[in-house]
Amino acid sequence: MYLPAAFVYHFNARAFPDSVDKATGNGFRLNRATGKVETKYSYGVALLEFPFWVVARSLTTDTTGFSKAEHKAINVASATYFVLGLWLLSTALRRQFTGTATWLTVAILVLGTNLWYYGIIETGMSHVYSFFAFALLLYLLTRRQALAWYKPSASLGSIAAIAATIALISVLRPLNAVLALPLLLWPTNDQQWPAQLKGLFQVRVVGLLVVAGIVLWLPQLAYYHYLHGSWLAYSYGQEGFPNLLTPKLAELWAAPKNGSFLYNPVLLLLLPGTLVLFRTAPRQAVLVFGMWAVASYLYAAWWDYALGCGYAGRGFVELYAPLAWPMAALLAYLLKRPRWMQGAAAACVLVCLVYNMRLSLRFDRCFYGTHAWDWPAYYALLVD
Repeated sequence: MYLPAAFVYHFNARAFPDSVDKATGNGFRLNRATGKVETKYSYGVALLEFPFWVVARSLTTDTTGFSKAEHKAINVASATYFVLGLWLLSTALRRQFTGTATWLTVAILVLGTNLWYYGIIETGMSHVYSFFAFALLLYLLTRRQALAWYKPSASLGSIAAIAATIALISVLRPLNAVLALPLLLWPTNDQQWPAQLKGLFQVRVVGLLVVAGIVLWLPQLAYYHYLHGSWLAYSYGQEGFPNLLTPKLAELWAAPKNGSFLYNPVLLLLLPGTLVLFRTAPRQAVLVFGMWAVASYLYAAWWDYALGCGYAGRGFVELYAPLAWPMAALLAYLLKRPRWMQGAAAACVLVCLVYNMRLSLRFDRCFYGTHAWDWPAYYALLVD
């Protein structure tokens, strides 16, 4: 919506083709009475799709902004950021783990979770773009030349790149800023945690974080001002966190309606993996587990834990980048165990991969059960 609105229709809802909002899935609303183009979603995905959209427009004579070429550009953009995210993640993991453990981890994440589903099938959603941004952040935080980025001697370029990535994560999905900021405490080789914490409050670090945030959020704030008459607005209306005291954690993790572990059982490796990682890198283990726990609570407290139509706990997709660390730690541990143990683990993982691929290929955009624990609907999806 944002790109045609900004560059073709100048945010005039009356100039858009009739019913194009409905034809494209109701991700936005054309208010003909006020002339406003309305959406609750932030513009971050459009920002990353922009170069692909420009190329697509140059290849078509359709000037509506919604041509077939421009729709295909979304698929190409998603697949591109999917591959880039995997490359960044594998590069960052390789700095700590062996090549075998790294590539096994990446392969399991691709084939055993809903990551590929949002990289290849549901290409218009923000999750694979956010996965790329989290992978980029960890890539920057683990670079050898950035190991002391929090020290006074660190280059402004390293800090600026990290600050810009944090800002990008926030405009892709604002909630993710809460989960990304603690990763700035990602441990470095010198393990000087107090110095790292102190470094976060340097004037130049805080200043660059603020500047990057302002630069990337200014277009979004301008949109809020256009739509609501105020630079600050809560775009989700009545949607909020009514379950703060009664979070639906069981549903989030195990319900037939998009339960994260139920649809992606390979993610159960994260639990023993965190314990293994804690032995060698306790701060990494605490940060990753803490991030997953906070994300679980926030989604379970949201008015709809399943986030509407989606596949297998889609809110966790972008978090697979940091969650890859305990998985890689467990795989590195297993690679040193006896062959019978490796064979048993491989057989279990293979079953999980086949199970996930069957579910994801049969899933029809939404879970159509009548309630969260509708096991017959889940069984029909899996078997029928």
